[in-house]
Amino acid sequence: MSVVAAPLLPFPKISQLSPMSYRGKVKRYLLILERLHRPANFSELESLLEEEGFHLSQRTLQRDLADLRDEFGIEVPYDHSTKTYAVEDQTDLQDVMPLLQRAQLLELVRDGKTLKELRQYVRFEELGRLQGIHHLGSLLQAIRARHEVKITHRKFQGDRSKEHLIRPHQLKEYRGRWYVLGRSTKHAGPIALGLDRIEKLEATRTKFTRNNDAVADFYETVIGVDTSPGKPELIRLRFNPVQARYVKALPIHHSQQVESEDKDGVVFSVYVMANTELRQMLMGWGDLVQVLEPKYLAKEIRDAHRNAAKQYGKK
Repeated sequence: MSVVAAPLLPFPKISQLSPMSYRGKVKRYLLILERLHRPANFSELESLLEEEGFHLSQRTLQRDLADLRDEFGIEVPYDHSTKTYAVEDQTDLQDVMPLLQRAQLLELVRDGKTLKELRQYVRFEELGRLQGIHHLGSLLQAIRARHEVKITHRKFQGDRSKEHLIRPHQLKEYRGRWYVLGRSTKHAGPIALGLDRIEKLEATRTKFTRNNDAVADFYETVIGVDTSPGKPELIRLRFNPVQARYVKALPIHHSQQVESEDKDGVVFSVYVMANTELRQMLMGWGDLVQVLEPKYLAKEIRDAHRNAAKQYGKK
């Protein structure tokens, strides 16, 4: 049976919500989560929200914190000893914050601006042009219903299409492309298939037992979706002082740590697979970064730069 994309969430449409109930929630969530990267007491939260035009009561805060827990899985416990709130697990914010930020951006369209006006003043990254997103609804249905799907997929470097019987678990966006992550009958570990390369997608009646943690954990140490290296390892990188500021502001990976810092630069470490996406990032930084460890990766990047330089001749 072919899958047809359809609405999945039993929530009211945005147009059915009062403007302040929706816009207010999204903006309050963002303000609260951005502030609670570090502990804050109620008075500090109250002052912050009042500056943005919100009146915050203890009851409103408790309701928002309950919604963040129930709807997004973000725990914000109260520390009685310091009388402060703080997000319990900072890694939980990595997926939730972009969703809330995009929801707020969509509200710009409703906030007295037409799409034509938005087009004049807002520039979006065109990386992948979101090809294949018409499959999102179908795959979300299969994920929620725990139905296996049959996917005919063609790799960029492949001459022929290949059929996969996959148990879909998650959807992931990376650099303008969407991927479905899941288990396949032909692979030992989870796989990722680009939605823009799907030629055919069919649902089956076969149900599967979901194990989100196993799939999520597998991709926990992956930049992008390439898992061909198989195992993560400690990668140590030295950035010059200027580029190091950008890397601090926009970490390479959630495992990123600062190991040392001096006037010549900053040494960072990340625990990831040395995959294609990481190599592309390192090559893109050019002489702004030096790979310190592992040694084989340092040699590969050095040789790649040398080969690239040869293409430009001696001049």
